[in-house]
This record gives sequence, C-alpha cells and structure tokens, in this order.
Amino acid sequence: MTAKVMRAGLPACAAVLSLGLMALAAPAQAQLSAQGGPISYSADNLEYTDDQRQLVLTGNVDVVQSDSRLQSDKLTLFFKAGAQGSGAIGTGDIDRILAEGQVYYVRPEQKARGDRAVYDVTTDSVTFTGNVVVASTENVIRGETLVLQISGGRTTIRPTASGRVQGVFRPKQGSTAPKK
Repeated sequence: MTAKVMRAGLPACAAVLSLGLMALAAPAQAQLSAQGGPISYSADNLEYTDDQRQLVLTGNVDVVQSDSRLQSDKLTLFFKAGAQGSGAIGTGDIDRILAEGQVYYVRPEQKARGDRAVYDVTTDSVTFTGNVVVASTENVIRGETLVLQISGGRTTIRPTASGRVQGVFRPKQGSTAPKK
C-alpha cells in the first residue's frame, strides 16, 4: 500500500487529530491522567502516514487531559494494525505514544522531565529516559530512567549503569526529632 501523507498547519489538524485523540479518552485506552476524560492539544504541524499507521505532531506539542499535561518537541501516536477505523486518518486503537525532545509531564503532585518518554497502553505506564528529573513539592530526584504507573500511582527511578540515583528531600517545617 502506498503511504498517504498529510501535512497541514494547526487549523487543518484539529478535526484530524481529534479523531485520533478520542481513542485516548476511552477506558482501557491511552490515558495521560488517572482521571481520564477529554483531551485537548496544540502543535505547530501534523503528519499522518497511512501505511505506517502513525500520527506525528511537531513543534511546541502540548497535550492536556484532566489534571495532567504532556509537552514535547515531537509526539508520535502509533495505531494498532487492523484497528477499528482502519483507513481513516488518525483513528483506531492506540498502541503507544512516543514523546521526544524536551519532554515535560506534569500532574498535581509531581513533575517529570526527560529527553524521551514512551507511553505503553498495555501497561498504562510512561517510561522517561535521558537526564530524568522528578520533582514533587520541594523534593527532587535525578536518574537515567523513570517509570510512572499512571493509574497505579507508582514511581520507579533507576540510575545510569555507572551512577546512582540522587535526590534531595526537605522535611516539612515543624518536623523535629523527639527530645530525649
């Protein structure tokens, strides 16, 4: 099958991308927020390749769902082969999402940053790699790999092969050790 490629500015992308992102809001589908719900987005450009079943957003990509936001330079949605809606631009079941270049993910209690992030629908997790920094309130942790379990609320940080995980925890004011 010959690749059909669509290139358009943001106004033309709105209808096309909304079809692909509707799959993100359905239960058991891709979720940026544990709460689910509608997804809003903006980007400078969109490209869809039919034979590769990929929808690529580039330039100041900003995706928001409920209380969570994902920002990156580039975001690629990979659709499952043979998914419902096959043949239509940006529709069907999403297999995974890849965010690249200055990736930021913000949710109410936590902010994460990395060079690359992959969201896997089957595990409902986002894996960040490259210069990872995680912050919650005044606590900061640095490592090479971060895995955020979206609905499970679990965070795992791994060091580089030759390094260690590093962090700073700040106790709440008024917290003191018991006196003897």
